[in-house]
Amino acid sequence: PAPLTAAPRRAALGHGAAALNMGPDSATLGLPEEPRCPALALAQLPAAEARSQLQALVFGMAGCIESLERRLEVEMLARSCSPEKNAAQSQRLFLPDPSPRKSRASDSALPAKRKVPGESLINPGFK
Repeated sequence: PAPLTAAPRRAALGHGAAALNMGPDSATLGLPEEPRCPALALAQLPAAEARSQLQALVFGMAGCIESLERRLEVEMLARSCSPEKNAAQSQRLFLPDPSPRKSRASDSALPAKRKVPGESLINPGFK
């Protein structure tokens, strides 16, 4: 048989299609939707070894997340600086506001009253 790559496993795990069967001393991780992928046998480790492997896994995942966040930040920055987006934003400045709530509020609002120096803030009209 041809060697299996990680891609089918990764795709099945990404869809949440994994099944974990627990036993007294071991467990198996299977992918029912992917029959070409055999189940992975997971053996129970001594606590110290399991702790160090779990720690390495968690820190590795944190590093991947940090890397992805940096890549996303760079991508978002590049998109915000792109000429297409800047042109779209400048065109949006000249379009009327599509929000009806905002339009109604501005139409019915009374003109702002100027504050007279020395006038009371609590009781306007009095000093």
